[in-house]
Amino acid sequence: MLTALVTAGAPALAANPITISNGLFNNSAALAWSSAPATTMGDRTVTRTTTGVQGLVVSGPTGSVFHQTLGVSRYMFIGTHNYVLILESSTGAGPGTRSVSLVDFTTTPPAERPILSVLASSAAVSSPGVQFSVGTGDAFFVFAPTGTTVAGLGIYRSDNGTILCPGPPPLTPTGQLFGEATATQLRMKMGGTVLAACARPPGTSG
Repeated sequence: MLTALVTAGAPALAANPITISNGLFNNSAALAWSSAPATTMGDRTVTRTTTGVQGLVVSGPTGSVFHQTLGVSRYMFIGTHNYVLILESSTGAGPGTRSVSLVDFTTTPPAERPILSVLASSAAVSSPGVQFSVGTGDAFFVFAPTGTTVAGLGIYRSDNGTILCPGPPPLTPTGQLFGEATATQLRMKMGGTVLAACARPPGTSG
């Protein structure tokens, strides 16, 4: 049985203003999950620990947070503000869990916010996909293949993980998935079909 769980991260007490530029979200080939031992982008650094308790130390403007590796940990920087996402995947060739979380630097110390968790039918299933709004990347669209469906679709704030637009239930993809921002809406699309649309949050016009 394939299951999907979507959870919105807890928002910061006072949400910072964000800008979501109009247009299709960035879907470049550079949006790959990294296994590098250490990467610094702007004022944020991810360092992999391989002795003692293994995991990722994510450091930034409000301190550091430790993500313990339970299977395989990878990470991704998105947008010009260098937001950090973490992917944790089970080991082994059979079914396994894929979990995505976001590091929230709006709190001191920073916190790890769960975004999605899905059960993939095998290790051969593609990793969760991420697209971010052009420019700052203040919003991102995420989805996770399970082997037969795509699950966990949603558009989130990139600073604190608050969900901006929940997606549809798991579906069988028949075209490429896209996130999009218009003057009035945030949308998830499959080819030319709009799967879900939500009103753009006030004060986020790009």
